[in-house]
Amino acid sequence: MFSDRRAAVKSWVIALIAVIIVAGAFSGLYLLTQTGAPASKKAEAGYITITDMAGRTVKIPSPVKTVATTIPDALRLVVILGAADRVVGVTSYVDKYGSKMPCIIAYPELLNAARTGMAREIDVEKIAEVKPDVVLLYTPYADLADTIEKNAGVPVVCVNIPSDSPEGFYKALRLVGKVLGEEERAEEVISYFKAELAKIESVTSSIPEDEKPKVYLANWAYRHGVGWTTKSYWPLELAGGINVAKDIPAHYMEVTKEEIVNWNPDVILVHGYKGKAAVDEIIEDPALQTVNAVKEGRVYGCLGPYIGNDPVSLLVDTYHIAKLLYPEKFADIDVLAKGEEVYQKLYGKPGLFKAMLEARGLYLTDELTPQ
Repeated sequence: MFSDRRAAVKSWVIALIAVIIVAGAFSGLYLLTQTGAPASKKAEAGYITITDMAGRTVKIPSPVKTVATTIPDALRLVVILGAADRVVGVTSYVDKYGSKMPCIIAYPELLNAARTGMAREIDVEKIAEVKPDVVLLYTPYADLADTIEKNAGVPVVCVNIPSDSPEGFYKALRLVGKVLGEEERAEEVISYFKAELAKIESVTSSIPEDEKPKVYLANWAYRHGVGWTTKSYWPLELAGGINVAKDIPAHYMEVTKEEIVNWNPDVILVHGYKGKAAVDEIIEDPALQTVNAVKEGRVYGCLGPYIGNDPVSLLVDTYHIAKLLYPEKFADIDVLAKGEEVYQKLYGKPGLFKAMLEARGLYLTDELTPQ
């Protein structure tokens, strides 16, 4: 009798366990079909993991609804991606230079955003106060990222726009595009950028090296004088010029006027903020009177970098330099019209190129920017 009862209880327990197992299986299947992932992964929903330009692995919210920028280049990338309305923090550089930056001219409301500091002096308390979904930090300052994340409680993504080639811009734009969920816009911009550069290179790439003009870039002439130059400026190279300073030992450095005379450039480009006065200083310099560019009056202004590397300006500068070097080959290019087209396409507002030229007091040529 007792053995029969034990057998019945045993059968009942086995049946109950079977029911629990089956129910658990169906429950797991339901979760899988509803969420697309096992229940153990559900806690990760709403986040993505990216690798930033410092090689750091960062987990960020998805979608990112607010962003704080700490450098001008990061702000430019966000605006180019059509996300100016998500910016809650901007670098303090805008207080001095914002009125001359096309992204600020296009969206002056960005000046209402909180200030996140300048260079390495990041205002972590302010970032913690506005609590953005993500902070964009200058890659060379990657050593600050962990401190910002710890004290502000916000993920930090390191990004910068390298100055050596357009590919650096593409890489940075794709990264920020992924952060903001704007990958499609990033690819649209990159395709446009590549197509525009291809139009120029289709002409300049077939010019023999010995027929290309030698060019000296008086970089930052407003501050350092004619002797400060750079070994690489990609708009100059893509426009078909030979940079006479390409073999200097540092990326930026000062050279003597004797070296410039020995290089004897055919064209001198002046990057600076003195307007036409900087060009006149070079043309009138007694030490440079034997230089071909001075003798032939081929000294011009260029856009150059400005508070970082604005890829929009660099694209327009490529057109500008190409027409200066090869006026016959680029006779159909109206630099002012092309500038307006590019700025509107990438920054989203009309009239920006002219507004930027006037705000910065830039001189390009007597024809383009009479002063």
